[in-house]
Amino acid sequence: MGSVKSGLRYAACRLLGPLLRHVPVRRWPAWAGSLFEIKVPANVARRAVTAPDGGANINVIFDLLDRVRHLPGDLAECGVFRGATLIPAALDITRTAPDKQIVGFDSFAGFDSAIKADLAMGGDTDDQKREGGFNQTSRAFVASRTEALGLGRNVHLMQGYFEQTLPAAPERRYCFVHLDCDIYASYRQCLAYFFPRMTPGGILLLDEYNDPPWPGCNKAVDEFLAERSETVQPIAHDGYEKFYIVKS
Repeated sequence: MGSVKSGLRYAACRLLGPLLRHVPVRRWPAWAGSLFEIKVPANVARRAVTAPDGGANINVIFDLLDRVRHLPGDLAECGVFRGATLIPAALDITRTAPDKQIVGFDSFAGFDSAIKADLAMGGDTDDQKREGGFNQTSRAFVASRTEALGLGRNVHLMQGYFEQTLPAAPERRYCFVHLDCDIYASYRQCLAYFFPRMTPGGILLLDEYNDPPWPGCNKAVDEFLAERSETVQPIAHDGYEKFYIVKS
């Protein structure tokens, strides 16, 4: 039954993708976001209390994209999982900057043994906080969504662990990087790679900063910024708080 439902969803995405591609993603109805399994403003779960939480609020991402879309440089996301934020970011930015490229980095196999260091740090529990966590995805799954929405020219998926894919990636400058990579080692690797490649004024969004299950993010970010002038800045939408860095 599951394979039948997946097949029907894939067919619906292929059929409706060319139509939805021409609708600004910020105006997509909730059912369309649910069909493609992506985050859109219409399906944001709003709340009264501002606090850190897992999962990037899509209105935070859109707000930050508005601040950098005029800057030179491409976009990246580290920790794509099923494409819930990569795809709407790509749909949004390419409407006004069609030449910008969006690179998604993910193992598409879940955490490897590096998660053990983060488990030793403690923090709140999370069902995915384990070796193999976040493995309910595949490169083919995400690619099927990007292709159905006509994003094949702009979105590039790099499969593998960061220590393998970052050194092998084509050299680029970046104006926006979404780090949603959860654990200490991944944050250290991604910050070291992307920070020198950021355009001045470019933004690095830190998805797990101050998020209780993932103290490795804070440790990596605080260590990285200890001898730099940049600081972590807060942003909040819909009762969700996130943090980011602006490259000076």
